[in-house]
Amino acid sequence: MEFKTVILRFRDLVTENNVTIARHKDTIDKKGYVWWGWWNKGNEKLPFEEFCVLKGEIASKPKYFYLMDSGQEKLYKAECLDIKCSGSDKILSPELECTPNYYNEQKYYAWFKFDKIEECEADEVKNYTYVKVDSLFVENHSNYEKFYGKRVYNIKEMIQQNRTIWFVRNYNENDDSDYEIQLLNSSVVEPHDFSDKYFETGSDTLLWLSDLHFGTDDVFKVKMAKETDVTLTAHIRNAYNDLNKVGGLIITGDITSLGKPEGFTKAEEFIVDLNRNLTRKLISENIIFCPGNHDFVRKNEMLGNGVPEKVSENPDSISAYKEFYSSIHNLNPNEYMACGRRLLMSTGRTVEIVALNSLILQQYKDFEGHGFLSDKQLEYVANKMGWEENVQTNSVRIVIMHHHYMPTCLVEQVDVKKPSSVVYDAERLVQWLAKYDIKLLLHGHKHQSFVSKIGHFDNSIYEIDEDRMKNIYVIGMGGTGAFNCENKFSTLTFCNDHIELKFFRIYADNTETDKCVQTLRIPI
Repeated sequence: MEFKTVILRFRDLVTENNVTIARHKDTIDKKGYVWWGWWNKGNEKLPFEEFCVLKGEIASKPKYFYLMDSGQEKLYKAECLDIKCSGSDKILSPELECTPNYYNEQKYYAWFKFDKIEECEADEVKNYTYVKVDSLFVENHSNYEKFYGKRVYNIKEMIQQNRTIWFVRNYNENDDSDYEIQLLNSSVVEPHDFSDKYFETGSDTLLWLSDLHFGTDDVFKVKMAKETDVTLTAHIRNAYNDLNKVGGLIITGDITSLGKPEGFTKAEEFIVDLNRNLTRKLISENIIFCPGNHDFVRKNEMLGNGVPEKVSENPDSISAYKEFYSSIHNLNPNEYMACGRRLLMSTGRTVEIVALNSLILQQYKDFEGHGFLSDKQLEYVANKMGWEENVQTNSVRIVIMHHHYMPTCLVEQVDVKKPSSVVYDAERLVQWLAKYDIKLLLHGHKHQSFVSKIGHFDNSIYEIDEDRMKNIYVIGMGGTGAFNCENKFSTLTFCNDHIELKFFRIYADNTETDKCVQTLRIPI
């Protein structure tokens, strides 16, 4: 198929806008040219033959390509002098010193040599028509047939396609159709605490973080204060090479250190920064989180022998968290601050995730960090998810909360003044988990990794066989951004017959390479 040029999609890999372009142009000023890496999404392959055609054309005369900034909806024109690719493997930049140092040691399938990069009018994309290139996509993973032979309507239309490269030719008004295609998920109209429809993630993988502890003194930076800084997003990207495959985000509490607005502001900035690295964007429908004990403000008084109030009765304690919740989910939280999401993974597997609030009780000076769920919250959540009506399901059901189901305090002496880390109503919780066929219980809190399988049975049954027990996997993340601990994050990949959890260790002091340290496979 004839094509004229290509449009490459990018997003800023650092926090500040325009930095990607600025650093590449700075390299051009210093070296005369720059090597630009092409990052592909999971269902894209190297279009080797097409790149060879372009390389041949460039050999006789430099060619202009386009660079589309999906974060700011800007368009740039770049003069290309050469293309380097191996045909099968990812390769390093041909000249490391001629690539910005924040990614010059990363491997990509192709590198483009540019000697000019200039911003142009975004409407220039309307001069072109989409061209089909079969070799670009993994078999049965392309769904763009309606675009081919159609005029490029605008940058928004391109962003919604969730791909990283387009082959285009000159628009012909006599032969090419001219209309806009919108791929927005039309079922996601009104915000809900509990999703009533499944959201198509376009992915088989979720990212799980816990105990980020954003505040005035952070373990990992959200923004780059200087060029040598490595942000939390960068650490995650360094450890997990397939970050662009992520289709959703789970956070199991302690988003902040002190439950103050500035901590939640940093959390929002982090999600924005993380989104720049994702092909499938994080929106309300594929983000789920629960509060931790550091996300609510404790009362500056002693509880003594009194009865703790409900945290919902103390607006000052929860105001910052409620504002953060509203900012992410576009509505105020319910009285329990619980929520639920329904996801359709690319494998066809449906997943239902519920976030419980294990901090129903107000914290005090002498009553801090204790977990409690309440029967009313559990009943409310089951009803909102429709589990009361339909217990039997093929969906994988996951529950997240902040506190532990079982204690993981590695101590030699007991301090009765300190919480044990578990929820008080743990037995009520496990009965509820078993009743509704929950497969995974994920939590954070004590910054200690934890994996266990518990079996539970109905005590009303006279005779019980082991195969009638409900197996529930309890997994504690530990911390992702906590001081004095092994900071980790995890990915959950939903396969046909199992869930694969990969745990990654990240190092704030950069003394070791961020890496995968454990893989866990759970049958489904």
